[in-house]
Amino acid sequence: MNGSVRSSAGLVWRHQRIVWWVFFVNLVLAWLSSLPARATLSTVLDHSLQSARFVTGFDVAEFFVMLSRPDVVPGSLTSTVFGAGVVFFVYLLFIDGGIFAVYLDDRKLSRSEFFENSGLFFWRMLRLALYSLIPFAIPAAINGGIASWAGKLSDDAPQDKLGFFVNAGGKLLFVLIFLFVRLWFDLAQGRVVRDNERKVLRTVWRSLKLAFRSGKLYASYLGIALFSAAAFSICAVVWVYLPHRAMGASFLVLELLTIILISTRLWMKAASARWVALIPGEVFAVAPLAPPVVDTTVKPVEAVPVTDEQQPPTPPESQVSE
Repeated sequence: MNGSVRSSAGLVWRHQRIVWWVFFVNLVLAWLSSLPARATLSTVLDHSLQSARFVTGFDVAEFFVMLSRPDVVPGSLTSTVFGAGVVFFVYLLFIDGGIFAVYLDDRKLSRSEFFENSGLFFWRMLRLALYSLIPFAIPAAINGGIASWAGKLSDDAPQDKLGFFVNAGGKLLFVLIFLFVRLWFDLAQGRVVRDNERKVLRTVWRSLKLAFRSGKLYASYLGIALFSAAAFSICAVVWVYLPHRAMGASFLVLELLTIILISTRLWMKAASARWVALIPGEVFAVAPLAPPVVDTTVKPVEAVPVTDEQQPPTPPESQVSE
């Protein structure tokens, strides 16, 4: 099928250098954002017995006790993490144009071509991201309302588990709507890159109509999301049951989870790109040419005199003299 899970996975695999490049940028930003926290906590833990609880493992209760100390300012620790997250988000928006250019053509672009497409479509991708805030806010508001209602049902309803089931149904509805909005704007990004479309809002509206007709693509998104959830659950279970002293193994499991999450997000983009690549382009209606004007008036034909005998040609004067 168009944009199938298998074909889009092959597309991500053939261009896996995008996955590794995004992972590398994520790793560098995470390391940079950890430097202020490292400098702050080292002054507290370097000469304290409290550090023993973090050398051999990670004590959650002791960590929150440490954050409550007056010489530790949590705001200074979270600001750098938030800043790194914003930089990473802007970076992903910047390379979206290059990513879709690679996936639409299914060919390896040079570094200059990749970043040329990234810069060409950056502002349009930013506008798409701003337009998507309202559709993404709608399922979040619905989820919040259902969660509040479920809490009241848990306190007042005669069935003890009624609130739990209502809350679980609200979470499922939130995920389904969220995936649809994600598919909608992925299609819009693909069409902007393929057609070099400058009217972004019109493309968003047309992509919404297309999203309602792309049931197979939505099924692919559901399958990819289920795979991502299963991989996340497995990695989380392995990480929880690792020995406290296995810090290297714990780091590798978390980084493997990061690679899986990056790959599944690019997997969805590849599925949308394959779907858009097989859609006919914009068909512009061309006005028919006016038929040529034919002059129907009869013009008189000049009469050419016809002689019965054709006169012989007159010889040149040189031949006559001879």
